[in-house]
Amino acid sequence: TYPGVYWLAGFTYPSCFLTAVLQTTARKNQIPIDTLGFEYQVMTQEEKDLAKEPPDEGVYVKDMYLEGAGWDMDALCLCEPNPMELVVDMPIVHFRPAETKAGGDGKKEKKKEKKQGTYQCPLYMYPVRTGSRERPSFMIMVDLKSGAGDSDFWIKRGTALLLSLAT
Repeated sequence: TYPGVYWLAGFTYPSCFLTAVLQTTARKNQIPIDTLGFEYQVMTQEEKDLAKEPPDEGVYVKDMYLEGAGWDMDALCLCEPNPMELVVDMPIVHFRPAETKAGGDGKKEKKKEKKQGTYQCPLYMYPVRTGSRERPSFMIMVDLKSGAGDSDFWIKRGTALLLSLAT
């Protein structure tokens, strides 16, 4: 049996765990792993409700932190943070594997097409975003609804998701 909700920062190599999630889905559906990517859904339910049963596809991820923005739980989108609030807790996010668009040669497109009203938020392991030569901090881009500000607004703010607040 698998846990209902995962604490991604608890893994030594969380990016390898996410690859394993894609691989499990690829094997289950008998499709090439190269055709899979993640879709993201921010959940409104509490952990205790989600932990009862894991999702059919993908994983629920808890204990991420949002830096450079606030999170509007009603509209489920980025918003201005409260004064003096640098980091906020992010609700649980469903990382759901889904087939990506493939080009004529069958290879995955290099760049995701930009969706209107969506910010591709970088997910880092540590607040030091550069990481080190041996261990980069960047993991993946997570699509979040951008709310009132467009994608460029949040880029200039340096908005990012973090797995840990300590280096």
